[in-house]
Amino acid sequence: MSVKLCPDIPNAFVSASNFDEFFTLVEGKKIRNGPELREQPMLGKPGDSCKTNLFFGFFFDGTKNNYVQAEAGKNHSNVARLYDIYPGLSVPGVLPADTDWQYNPARYTHFFKVYVPGVASPFKEINDSGQGLELTRGAAAGFRGEARIVWGLIQAINNVHRYFLKTPLLSSKETQSLVHRLELDKEYRRKMTPRRRFGLFAPNEEDNDKTRLEFEKILKRLHAAVSQHWPNKRTGKPAKLDPAQVMTIYISTFGFSRGATQARAFTNWLMALCKLDAHLCGRAGSMTLGGFDVQFDFLGLFDTVASVGAGNTMGNSVLGRLFDGHGDWADAEENLRIPAGLRCVHLVAAHEIRRSFPLDSVSVGQVMPEKCDEVVIPGVHSDLGCGYSPQEQGRGTDPFGEDMLARVPLLYMYREARLAGVPLKLELASPVAKRKFRITAAAIKALNDYLAVCQVKTGTLTAIMREQGKHHILWHRARRSTGKTPLESTASFQRATNFDKNDLHSANLEFEQEIAAFEAWQAKKGAAFVPRSQEPGFDNEHENEWEEIATWWKTAPPPPAALLNFFDDYVHDSRAWFKLHGDFPDNEPELQENLKKWEAQRKRVADYNAREQKAADDRKAMAGKRHGGRGYGGVEPFRPLPDGLTDNQRQAAIEYAKTNQTPRMLTEGREPWSLSRGGYLRFRKVYAGRDSVLISKTPRPEPAETAVA
Repeated sequence: MSVKLCPDIPNAFVSASNFDEFFTLVEGKKIRNGPELREQPMLGKPGDSCKTNLFFGFFFDGTKNNYVQAEAGKNHSNVARLYDIYPGLSVPGVLPADTDWQYNPARYTHFFKVYVPGVASPFKEINDSGQGLELTRGAAAGFRGEARIVWGLIQAINNVHRYFLKTPLLSSKETQSLVHRLELDKEYRRKMTPRRRFGLFAPNEEDNDKTRLEFEKILKRLHAAVSQHWPNKRTGKPAKLDPAQVMTIYISTFGFSRGATQARAFTNWLMALCKLDAHLCGRAGSMTLGGFDVQFDFLGLFDTVASVGAGNTMGNSVLGRLFDGHGDWADAEENLRIPAGLRCVHLVAAHEIRRSFPLDSVSVGQVMPEKCDEVVIPGVHSDLGCGYSPQEQGRGTDPFGEDMLARVPLLYMYREARLAGVPLKLELASPVAKRKFRITAAAIKALNDYLAVCQVKTGTLTAIMREQGKHHILWHRARRSTGKTPLESTASFQRATNFDKNDLHSANLEFEQEIAAFEAWQAKKGAAFVPRSQEPGFDNEHENEWEEIATWWKTAPPPPAALLNFFDDYVHDSRAWFKLHGDFPDNEPELQENLKKWEAQRKRVADYNAREQKAADDRKAMAGKRHGGRGYGGVEPFRPLPDGLTDNQRQAAIEYAKTNQTPRMLTEGREPWSLSRGGYLRFRKVYAGRDSVLISKTPRPEPAETAVA
């Protein structure tokens, strides 16, 4: 449908839990008199009081985002927050019982909600510890993402069985076996529609169609269990009416980051599963599950990042061009496509610049699909999907995060989903859940003041993102460490913890090196060089992006106060925090463990050197005595062992040992300039519907492709 910059946010967002204040009168009537009427049986209406619909909500969390782990830091993702306000029955054992829906639960026994923890986090249901190698592989390559999708598909099947028989069709043991055996590559999805000759298997079909054949077995088991609840073709009534006659299953899905990638693949696979179910029921061409009609209502995505397999960390290097992050089940051509006719809202981070986090637009051939909106929201990746703790990096002062920028995309998505028929119930949620949706009027004003500075608000994704990138770079330049108003002098920096100050300051020093390289490149071009604005995108090559930046680097006016204040106080620095070196982890507890190890290592070597030096001195003294006090050079001098630490690590370890507090120090390990050309003078890489097609492709697009590019 459209690509646009985030519109001005209404003050009604501060009253989100009040239905009548948050929605306009027209919107409220649309919801109450439309989708809400299908949510409960029509009591008192003859013939309809025993009919009901089922509602399934699926919530795929982002990398390292985990509901349980987020409790300590109050850094739940926006997907987890939306899960909180979806009524109904959860999957037992995935989350603690106190996260279950609390308001009048007996009224929502036909609602089912499924939460899927992010990759690189614990998920015992698929035997993922989220620790050690599984953590590393999950964070780097999306390991066990496919298993999470399979698990979600199984829960969709289990939900139907649970409604009628109160137990899942597949046990935990069966499920754990299946999630690691079934493959979801696009080739397997193509074969979900049976192609048999005269009722017999085609050659090698059983080998090539193993995923479909496995699902066929499961669906046939489901049909055998629930067929007594199917309506009789003659009477229209089922043989067994209790608990109710199911008419339609309504499905909505949400995801953030790699969870958004999973949500897209999951939706395509669930549709394929429903088409297979309909085929088995003799209703080819429609979609059913357990023999009941299925309707897909909504797909809500927060900043899709695939990075499955090797991602784009290596930039435009040979390896970077070889691996694009669309490995296995996450191909952009098919599994990540938005199904035709499905209402989809994709919220995109305006200011994410890490090479490892390229965006997968929902556009195809750089044209936006029908019923899809792509909305560019100011902020970096986790300002969109959340995951930051309140006050992290000094952004915000409220201990519950009510002044966090991430509340805006949360409430934006909530509103769009509700209008599309998703049965979210913020007004009925627990006080704890409601608090997770609160936002201050000051945060809304700061965003709206910034939006007033922006000129490009509709049109192509490239044009919108290009202006947003320019604003981000100009803010960084205004806050460079050698400037008149450095980052280190801002109120947000002063509020930050030492852990965050270390990252922010270190990255700002690296920015100076990046500026020097950029200006040296400009100087080398010579006085006659006239930089040109690039064609849509830059093909991931930093010099193309630099030429775009050079068109305004020397002439852009100083950023206005609204822009500076917005970035200072609300937008996090994702590059400063994101470190690929194990010595400098992305969280303070792990850093402090490293500091302890460094101090132990330093002390152990220092003690050894002291002992050996004393022994060497003693040997030399004794040798001197034997030679009558005359100097004697026959004793080999002791050569101290190095402790293997840098001066920075050694000093930090000593200070931590004294104070038990994270000291000020320099950190390193951010995306490397040498390989990926990672830095702040970059624009975001954006894929557009194919593994090899970028919105950032240098050649001019064809006329039909200009809707996005």
